[in-house]
Amino acid sequence: MKQPKKANPRITIYILAFIAVIFVGTGGAFFYFANDFSRNAIGVTGTVIDISVSYSDNSTTYQPTISYVDAQGNKQIGQTFLTSSSYNYPRGSKVYILYDTRTPGDIRIDNWFSLWGLPMVFLGVGLLLAFIAVMVALAAKKRKPEVTWGTIEPKATYGYSSNTPEEKDRAPTVRRR
Repeated sequence: MKQPKKANPRITIYILAFIAVIFVGTGGAFFYFANDFSRNAIGVTGTVIDISVSYSDNSTTYQPTISYVDAQGNKQIGQTFLTSSSYNYPRGSKVYILYDTRTPGDIRIDNWFSLWGLPMVFLGVGLLLAFIAVMVALAAKKRKPEVTWGTIEPKATYGYSSNTPEEKDRAPTVRRR
């Protein structure tokens, strides 16, 4: 009966490392864009004028449309960057937002998660996967290598027990190392 093949830890390490790089890269990109947004953002109070509701198989998501007056006195309207499955802002409620001065329609509700939450989640998952990949690599390195055919060394050598000429016709004896 054949024994099943054991999984090669290298494949697991490569897959984990690849996914970790994707998550860290995505988190880094989100972090860059959040930092860029925060450097060019101004905080103002806006009014929720509409709520976009999206229905999918098992969930409902909400995205508010907010009206506000920018620093130049122009009335602007924009939708938030993130959607939510729970919603706390009914129509007509006042909410403090950040808007990008370069593109006034780009707004975010002024809280930590709407600005830094997504980058931190992706960076955290990516770093966790990288840590797991390193641990798997270290565990695979500590494991003893399997013996394969062609790499077995002989355990005994044969030779003569003495060097005298009359005893050279004797049968060899086994010496253990």
